[in-house]
Amino acid sequence: MRPIIDAWSRSIHCCARWLILQVHWPIQQSSADIHGNALMYKLVQVLSKTPGTPLEQPLINVLSRSSVDHMSDVVFFIQLYLMDHFHVGPYRRDRDDAVVAAVKALAFLYECNAQRVDRAEDEVFIHEELLGKLVIKDEYRVWKRVLAYGEGRPSALTLARVQQRRSHSDNGNMVVEDVLQDQQRRSRLFMTTNLTSILLPYPFVNSYQFSWLSYPFLLSAAVKRKVLLMDCMGSMSREYEHACVNHTLLAQAQRLLAGTQLAHMDHTHMKSAICPYLLLEIRRLHFVQDTWHQVSQKWADLKKPLKIKFVDGGEEGVDQGGVQKEFFAVLFEHLLAKQTGLFGLLTDDGEPSRLYWFRATPDPDIHGYEMLGVLLGLAIYNGVLLQLAFPRVLWQLLLQPDIRSLDELPLSMDDLRQAWPQLAQGLDALLAYDGDDVENVFCRNYERTIACFEHENDATSTMTVPLIEGGQWIAVTNANRQQYVADYARHVMLAQHRDAILALRRGLWCVLGCSALTLLTPSELERIACGWALGQHSVDLDMAELEAITEYDDGYHADHPVIRDFWSIVHVDMTAEQKHKLLLFVTASDRIPVGGLKELTFVIQRNGPDSDRLPTALTCFARLLLPEYASRDKLRDRLITSIENSKGFGLV
Repeated sequence: MRPIIDAWSRSIHCCARWLILQVHWPIQQSSADIHGNALMYKLVQVLSKTPGTPLEQPLINVLSRSSVDHMSDVVFFIQLYLMDHFHVGPYRRDRDDAVVAAVKALAFLYECNAQRVDRAEDEVFIHEELLGKLVIKDEYRVWKRVLAYGEGRPSALTLARVQQRRSHSDNGNMVVEDVLQDQQRRSRLFMTTNLTSILLPYPFVNSYQFSWLSYPFLLSAAVKRKVLLMDCMGSMSREYEHACVNHTLLAQAQRLLAGTQLAHMDHTHMKSAICPYLLLEIRRLHFVQDTWHQVSQKWADLKKPLKIKFVDGGEEGVDQGGVQKEFFAVLFEHLLAKQTGLFGLLTDDGEPSRLYWFRATPDPDIHGYEMLGVLLGLAIYNGVLLQLAFPRVLWQLLLQPDIRSLDELPLSMDDLRQAWPQLAQGLDALLAYDGDDVENVFCRNYERTIACFEHENDATSTMTVPLIEGGQWIAVTNANRQQYVADYARHVMLAQHRDAILALRRGLWCVLGCSALTLLTPSELERIACGWALGQHSVDLDMAELEAITEYDDGYHADHPVIRDFWSIVHVDMTAEQKHKLLLFVTASDRIPVGGLKELTFVIQRNGPDSDRLPTALTCFARLLLPEYASRDKLRDRLITSIENSKGFGLV
């Protein structure tokens, strides 16, 4: 026992020594330049192995007493250490590998930070340069392996489990690695054409299994969005392939049964099984009803790639991506409307808000909320950005993996304050009152009065509900006001609409329930679903990012004079509002995905020689059709005219 204690003591000494010395070193230095790199190695090792040991709580106490800047500096130095020692698997030294140990050390620091009163921002743990070194597809495949078999070297029991999954091929000689390769091949990303991309980055047998995706606090929202879409595309791929197999089997059966009575059987019931898409045929005059009905009838097809076809309303719209945007935009505009009765604009102590919240009704439409959750899941699943404004707490509730987690979720006054600031201010005043006569001054009982919406006559009435049993007879006093405020806030955010929230969550998880969803925080789920808004309250656009990812077609290239003039006009001449309108004109969306403009598709295509025609756009393909104008002034005039006089659908 003594040698173990001595080893820990030496490690603690190294840790303490490093903490003292780092204060005197400029933060800009690379960890490789710091005298005694072994000191950093010791620190990383001790932090990575501290959880679960007697040293854990004392070290947490020490770190919790340090300043926020001090904690941020420790994290930063470990990130520098990771940069200097970065490599991808295999990790031959197991837990002692520099990368594995450093990531686990950051995980321990993250847990320490979560227990601090004055927490460092979560963004401190995200290092974009480090993330840029990762091959996300490879990390995703290893992560799936870690989820299935656990982190670390596979045990004999794990290997036995894998052996049981051997393929029943004729020769029966497929080894474990072949089985895993086959599993990866069957779940390859939808529409992947590069066969080498399906290979596992390093072997399963005799290799330490480790993935960065198991540590989501290190990942940016943009990376998590890619992982979520990979999960969704993998599900689409499997459903697509199953439908194609079913179609082939049905065709073979029809050939075999040709000339028999069975050949004339009605196969309409097989239509869904052999269709590789979730195809919704929508009449524009019956938008919500058709969507409701068809989604209900095609429940088994929800994880197939979505295709929308507008029929019986003028020109048919065949889905190439842009129709999906229009479909979801119009659909959620209808679903959030007051007439639907599911949501209404939130009122905060009588003050109007821009946020939507559940309508208080005696008989909530549970099926309606569940269907809305399904449609929300379908939009995220298919990568369509929505224009939604819900309180942050709703996204937090939707992320809970089960009912028990939702019911036990701690809700704070900060959650209430984000959407109901006036109400929170009133409850804070109750808590802050320093007299001993709360009962006489505030004259409250342990209950809550709420406005209730009546579907039948579109009228609003009020009703009073006790927050605890017999609450209408219990006065709020100095003794129970803390619990009263907590119960009141919880009733506003959860208890009053619990059935509707459960239905909405159930619908979302029916489509989107996957491992990647567990990586997200509430704010990240909101940003992935809604992106960043273009317009008055949006972030500034980095058009250089858009220029860097733009592709060119039909004779245009980055050095073409028209293209140079185009970007000169965008960067120099256009106002912020005109830049927003340009994106809306080409993409038909007023949202920017998480990760910024570099996540968009943007193509500029030559549309004939110089002419007086205005530029147009194929919004389904985010393609700007630009004639080869003779001068910069003419290009500027034509381009500005187009974007200023378009609602976004500049179709040819």
